[in-house]
Amino acid sequence: MKLLDCTLRDGGYYTNWDFDDTVVDSYIQAMNALPIDYLELGYRNMPSKEYLGKFGYTPVSVLKKIRQQCTKKLDVMLNEKSTRPEHLPELLGPIVGLVDMIRIAIDPKNFDRALVLAQAVKRMGFEVGFNTMYMSKWHDYKGFLDKLTQLDGVADLFCMVDSFGGVTPKDIKDIYAIVKSKTTCPIGFHGHNNLQMGLINTLTAIECGIDYADATILGMGRGAGNLNMELLLTCLAKGGLEVDFNVLGEVVETFKTLYEEHRWGTNLPYMISGAYSIPQKEVMDWVGNRTYSFNSIVRALDNRRNKVADNARYPVLKMLQRQNRF
Repeated sequence: MKLLDCTLRDGGYYTNWDFDDTVVDSYIQAMNALPIDYLELGYRNMPSKEYLGKFGYTPVSVLKKIRQQCTKKLDVMLNEKSTRPEHLPELLGPIVGLVDMIRIAIDPKNFDRALVLAQAVKRMGFEVGFNTMYMSKWHDYKGFLDKLTQLDGVADLFCMVDSFGGVTPKDIKDIYAIVKSKTTCPIGFHGHNNLQMGLINTLTAIECGIDYADATILGMGRGAGNLNMELLLTCLAKGGLEVDFNVLGEVVETFKTLYEEHRWGTNLPYMISGAYSIPQKEVMDWVGNRTYSFNSIVRALDNRRNKVADNARYPVLKMLQRQNRF
């Protein structure tokens, strides 16, 4: 099994993909000394008006510097929703030889389109990873799981992404068995920590036989965050993996300042998001406008999940005639 650390890519959601050079240098040095196989550095995006830090674009100059420093395999991510095959000469042409794998963030509803993009990436000589989102809702995408037979010969990694942080160990076992029956492609797992199930879900996936496991330093990642790499390494060290805990402690200290500033991690809205498999932003918006109580939100989500119309009923106020007229 291979370990993939995606701290800079997933953690970038909290920093707009800006990381101080000293943090990055310390991170790379630590990764060199730890039993990590791949580092996911950031995204490759077409230019836009939206501000993104350097790891939102991961420019050639940054990749060259890291490639010289780093002894591990490197990867960057593409967003399928905003990337087409005609963009690849500009996005990936300049980084041939600098990174080993391109991972593609994929909505299951766009799997057919993603397959075309992945084939184009593969022809450029990269390893190709499918980061397929919304794992807890895959059964809602009609025919999606049957399409996984098309991965063979194209993908070097099919990563099951628990985007909402809501799957359980039983879900892991059930879904892994289905995926394994459909493809010979290596399988990975990327967990989120909304329900604080990142560790047990990842350990369950490892028991099932996954080939890749994702984690981040201090769990730094979008929304409720990810499985802590230091926690995963500690558990694996108990089973015999050789880990330099001095180095691990140093890199954890490096990211503590960022944690104190941004305070990622789960909370009640994120827990509700995970339990009901809905985007975190929707729950946060409902909570933030102070119009709805938590109980109202949960009832509304229950109705949505069960496809029931809103069942709240309120009395109609009627205008009372004024008996006293002026």
